[in-house]
Amino acid sequence: MDIKKVAEQLGLDEADIYDVVELFIQTAPTDLMKLVTAYNKQDTVQIGAAAHSLKGSTGTLGFVEISKDAQQIMTHARDNDFELLKSLVPPFLNRMKGLFTELKEVVKNRQ
Repeated sequence: MDIKKVAEQLGLDEADIYDVVELFIQTAPTDLMKLVTAYNKQDTVQIGAAAHSLKGSTGTLGFVEISKDAQQIMTHARDNDFELLKSLVPPFLNRMKGLFTELKEVVKNRQ
């Protein structure tokens, strides 16, 4: 993650972007748990709601591809297409896990 680039995109200084990243690390797991719970219940309405929240937060931080993945989940949840969601949600959850790992390292190595 290029902290300078993200800070520039958001119009923040580098110190502030670390605060935003830490807030994301603290709050996004709740949305992920909502997504997992909804997925396990095959509740496409709640899948869409959780994906919507994650789309916004990942997009704000400049994680365009993950945000697009969340948008795709939202679209298919809205279409009530659970069969397709079965191929989208698990890889998305894995990508989010990788993102958390990366962000935790960024915060830990903060200079």
